[in-house]
Amino acid sequence: MEEQRRIRMAAAITFNGILLIAILTAVIIYQLVTIGLGNAQKRSLEKEISEYELKVEQGEKDLDYLKSEQFLLDKAFEMGFSFPKD
Repeated sequence: MEEQRRIRMAAAITFNGILLIAILTAVIIYQLVTIGLGNAQKRSLEKEISEYELKVEQGEKDLDYLKSEQFLLDKAFEMGFSFPKD
């Protein structure tokens, strides 16, 4: 009887150890997949940020041009205005 009890105990401990290892492996795989997806999303967002930063820079250049005298002169000539000669 004592021998059977030891065998059952050893089998239960072995089964629990294997079950623990399987669960921990599943958790590690899940975490690795989650990290991979997070990194992909991070790269995507960084790409979007750089695109919007370029758009902001271009918008600032356009705004500077629209505020300049050169824009006013270009618009005046476009509308047919001419400066009298001395």
